[in-house]
Amino acid sequence: MTTSATTASAGTPAAVTGPDSTSVLAARQEPGRPIRRSPAGPTSQLEGAGKAFVLRYTTTSSLGEVVAATGLVLVPEAPTPDAGWPLVVYAHMTTGAADICAPTSDQVPAGEDTRLAQQGDDLARALLAAGVVVIRPDYEGLGVPGGHPYLQGPALATSLIDMVAAVRRILPLNGRWVAAGHSEGGVAALHVGDRRLRLVPGMTLRGIASFTPVTRMEVLLQALQPTPVTVPRVTQGLTSLAGLLVKGLAVVDPHFRRLVLRRGGLSERALALWPHLERRCLTGLSASDSWGGIAPRDILGPRGEEAAAYLRRELDRIDVRHIPMREVPIRIDEGLLDLVAPVAFTEALVKTYRDRGFLVTHGRWPAGHSPTNSQEQAVPASVRWMLSLLSGPPKRTHRSSPPHP
Repeated sequence: MTTSATTASAGTPAAVTGPDSTSVLAARQEPGRPIRRSPAGPTSQLEGAGKAFVLRYTTTSSLGEVVAATGLVLVPEAPTPDAGWPLVVYAHMTTGAADICAPTSDQVPAGEDTRLAQQGDDLARALLAAGVVVIRPDYEGLGVPGGHPYLQGPALATSLIDMVAAVRRILPLNGRWVAAGHSEGGVAALHVGDRRLRLVPGMTLRGIASFTPVTRMEVLLQALQPTPVTVPRVTQGLTSLAGLLVKGLAVVDPHFRRLVLRRGGLSERALALWPHLERRCLTGLSASDSWGGIAPRDILGPRGEEAAAYLRRELDRIDVRHIPMREVPIRIDEGLLDLVAPVAFTEALVKTYRDRGFLVTHGRWPAGHSPTNSQEQAVPASVRWMLSLLSGPPKRTHRSSPPHP
């Protein structure tokens, strides 16, 4: 591995100081520092957790600034191991880009949006029962000031890595961790494997588990773009995701932001609905009075073709299939009924990784995009895989020839 590490100290963790202290202000100059913690809200409580709290910590934003971020910390009920806890950082699926969409927020709309925010609960329960600390970042710009860089993999991965660093300062950890995630979070987890990103000193990344990672979004957008009408339960969800993709790139790319907001990249109707991206979660964005009510063809303005081509190029550039991956075991679980991360694209991703010599465990499940990450589908097998990495010696991570499927 490129990130050799010694076991982290299991001694008394550092205290988290209050929000107005001098030490906190100094900490904000460096990413991966805890700022403060607060009780977890009702929708973040989970059976099997001896402690559940929301941690506010520092991270490096997509624009290179040190900013605040939040996430949930779940500690098992079992006594602390002498060597400290193993850890899994879990990245959630798409909930939206508004602050109320942060999974730790008490303002997540009831119903489908809450279900999306809690989709990782089965995985967390199983890991807690096995004696693993689970941390669940909200991501940059969710629940805190600033925009959310939706599906911008490097930015998402940074929020995961920095939360691991912050938690290491307040909990006794044994130095072994796994990055896991679902959908958007599956992209985040895979980007943690980017060898250009600096990981946490004193911690060893043992593996990456990705449930239904989205890939080749530029192809889906190009296929969707000419559609002249809205199709209930088909285009509604996809146009809301398209709006989030535009917003995500606009957060990290000032040129693209000017193009879509000031220079004709988006239609007048899409511009009128732009504020919804900072006010509504995914279900609300998919409604007929929001992005779900726009025919895909009507999203673009006079310079829409230019904006669409720019977006597709950037999505292709940061796609998970291009990640210069560090040598670490990878697990990818796909849903055979998935309409968001189509089987053909996921199979191609697995083949690409294996052709490059990466050790990939691949699970196929008779489920759609969300249910794949459930106790009834991929969770038991994925948890066994993670536990084998967290408890045993490092696995051989690179093959000189492609493995058999």
